[in-house]
Formats: sequence, C-alpha cells, structure tokens
Amino acid sequence: MKTNSILAIVLSLLAVLLAFADGEAKPILEDGIVKVENDGRAVAVYEIVRTFTHHHIPSARSYIVGGNVRYSDLEGVAFLRVWSHPLNGDRPTRRSLEEFGMTKEFRGTSDWQRFEVPFFRENLKSKSVLVTVEVMIHGKGSVEVENLTAHDAIRIDVWFDNRTAGFYGGLAGSAVGLYGALFGCLAGFLVPRGKGRGLLTSMTVFGFAVGVALLLMGLVALFSGQPYHVWYGFTLIGGILVIVLPGCFLSIRKQYEQFEQRRMQALDM
Repeated sequence: MKTNSILAIVLSLLAVLLAFADGEAKPILEDGIVKVENDGRAVAVYEIVRTFTHHHIPSARSYIVGGNVRYSDLEGVAFLRVWSHPLNGDRPTRRSLEEFGMTKEFRGTSDWQRFEVPFFRENLKSKSVLVTVEVMIHGKGSVEVENLTAHDAIRIDVWFDNRTAGFYGGLAGSAVGLYGALFGCLAGFLVPRGKGRGLLTSMTVFGFAVGVALLLMGLVALFSGQPYHVWYGFTLIGGILVIVLPGCFLSIRKQYEQFEQRRMQALDM
C-alpha cells in the first residue's frame, strides 16, 4: 500500500512538471498573422520559418529581415531572435533585437511595432536564404508576428526589369552576331587580296569601343548593386567584344603584312 501511494504521488508530481515544462507552442494563424501563446508553461517557443529567394535579395551582400510584432498580457518576458540559414552550406547567423538598439525584451502589452535585423551574405551564389524567427515566451501571454519580409540593405532604383533585359539582350546579342558574321565575310574576301585594310581596321576599332562602353556599363551596374539581369548582358557582350576583336585585329594585320611581303618579293623578281 505504501509503495502504491508513493508511486501515485511521484506520478502526480511528474504530471505537474510536464504540464509546466518547456515546449513548442502551437501558433494561431489568422490573416497572415502568427500568434504564439503561452498558457502557463515555464517557456513556450515557436519558430516561424520563411524562405526568401534572389528575387527578394537579388545581389547585395547585406540584406535586412524585418516584420511587425506586438504582444499582450505578458506576465513574464518574451524574446525575439532571428536566424538566417543560407541554403548553400554557409554557416547560419543569429541576431537578437537588442544588438541593433531595439527592445531587448517584451513585457506587458504593446501595439504593433516594426523590427529590422541586418545580415551579411558571404556567398553571392546562394540563391535562397532560410529565415527563422524564434519567439520565446516566459510565463503567460502572447506574441504576434506579421509581414515577415527580406530586402537588400541598400534600396536602389533598378534600371529595367527582367523581361526588358531579356528582350534587349536578345536584340543586342543578335546584332553582335550579325556584326561578327559581316566582319568575318569581309575579312575572308578582302584580306587575301590585300584590300579593305582601312575598312576592317575601322570596324575593329568601332566594335572594340562599343565593347569597352558596354563592359564599363556592366561594371558600374554590378558595383552599384543592380540585380543580375541588369549587369549580366552588358558584361557578357562587352567582354566578348573586348576579348575577341583585338585578337582578330592582330591576325588580320599579320595577314596584310604577309601580303605586302609577297607583293614586294614579286616586284623584286
């Protein structure tokens, strides 16, 4: 009998402890708002997880995760911590609000307030970032979070959208292809005959100048934080012209010199 009584008391105490133990809270979702409540446990924890792609944080190394938070009837304290997990294997980063001059802990009741936490992206090739907002409530009360967003730390005016880049990039690529085809046909016809040296030199200089201008525009776009679809076309086409045309010019000049040598040798004979 004594053994059964002691066992019953132990089980009762264990049940009480489990009722007030730490655990993950079950949130209430309503109109895009995540509400986390603690109904009396020692600590209630819930993690809000969102994935942001390069459309949200396209090119900058630093980006900001933000949202709105409010809390009510907190008998103890509540905390908000934000984790950033790059999906390319880089180490995750944790930030708490007090690191950036915001409220260290929540007490009592408050209306909606904005929070923003900056992060640094080590690898620009990472296309997506997994963001976790950890809500921790000590004692009774509730915390609500809404409008969780991510954006580049420095907001810039994008020169043009992705569709425009694709359209004009295709036109520019076609124009460069036709230019190269015309240049190659003229060189193949004129150079063996020793003619058209001035024309081909002018075409080479013109194409090289256009390539330099496009490459510079691409580099300006890249270092000013423009997204990938803006700077890629400029640097690709400009880089091709700058790299290819000098080699073509040297080859053509050598062929003209060989033609002149053959002509002089023929005159000497």
